[in-house]
Amino acid sequence: MAEAANLTELAQGFAGEEAIDEFGRALAASRPLAVVGLRASAGLATQFAYFAAKVHPDIRLLASSGSLIEDQIEQCYAAGGRTMLVFMMPLYPRETLKDIELARNTGMKIALVADAGFTDHEGIADYLLTPRVDSRLVFDSHAAASALVSVLLDSMCTNMNGAAQKRLDAIDRSSKRRKVFAN
Repeated sequence: MAEAANLTELAQGFAGEEAIDEFGRALAASRPLAVVGLRASAGLATQFAYFAAKVHPDIRLLASSGSLIEDQIEQCYAAGGRTMLVFMMPLYPRETLKDIELARNTGMKIALVADAGFTDHEGIADYLLTPRVDSRLVFDSHAAASALVSVLLDSMCTNMNGAAQKRLDAIDRSSKRRKVFAN
């Protein structure tokens, strides 16, 4: 039942939708768009990157750690990327904080999705959304954050001025021509 309350709280928090629209504009404008999710956050980042790659011309999923991700952050910036979308769920890996610091020092803006329990976000996020996590289960439930992924994708698409729909239509035609799906 905690997840239902978390989803309700998430929906009520978007009454004005200004924060979501700011996220969407930043994500749509960044070419390439770096998407980071390490450890427990990897699934959220992968989910976002999979669908975003269908509509955004250059999505880069950064899911490794150490010096490789540092290289990827610098390469994203050098290629024109100005925003890094970061998913950071408990237990808040130090390596994610280090990657955020590198990206900020490189000149990138940080769009951070961190659960409401993470309170040390001052100064590290230009855009911040804080869905709640249910920690009463053996492993945390990220249902609200997962729903937020779809909301962010929708906002990014809305801020692409019709380009997202054109790309989706082209992918759909290609999939049908190649008989990718059983139906």
